[in-house]
Amino acid sequence: GLAFLAAGFSSLPIILAVCALTGLVGINYAVICKYFPDGGGVYSAARSQGRLLAVVGALLLVADLTVTAALSGWSALSYFNIPILREHIVLSTVTVLLLMGLINFYGPKHSGSLAVILAVPTVVAVIALIFISAPHLTTRYLEPLHESYQHVWVQFCSVILALSGVEAIANLTGV
Repeated sequence: GLAFLAAGFSSLPIILAVCALTGLVGINYAVICKYFPDGGGVYSAARSQGRLLAVVGALLLVADLTVTAALSGWSALSYFNIPILREHIVLSTVTVLLLMGLINFYGPKHSGSLAVILAVPTVVAVIALIFISAPHLTTRYLEPLHESYQHVWVQFCSVILALSGVEAIANLTGV
């Protein structure tokens, strides 16, 4: 959706590039899990080089998740066309993040139950969207990239940032 918003009908190459990068990241995750089966990823890999490097890696990851969650919350609330949210965007974002923290305070069992409850209407909505969209999925409207490569790069990075926001919010749920 964000790729289409950024590039319109010429977004297919951006979507394919994002899919390729996501696949590459998934392959790298599989390799890391193979070499560090006890988990930890970056921490385990850095710890083999030294404890200080492991601590720095962990702190950078926590900082990344914190900033990404804040930016993602800000962006998500900006999409809503509710004037009170837009006027008090900082307070709204902090409130939503604190609410998510409160849900996670009760542990993965309860937040997982809430995630399952919320997943049911999400699945129904996705299936409905597929049925509504299926007749309109044609290549008739595809267009070549119109913008300069610099502008396409910005569009690509916007989509990657949106995906990393989704990952950060998923990590906050504990599920």
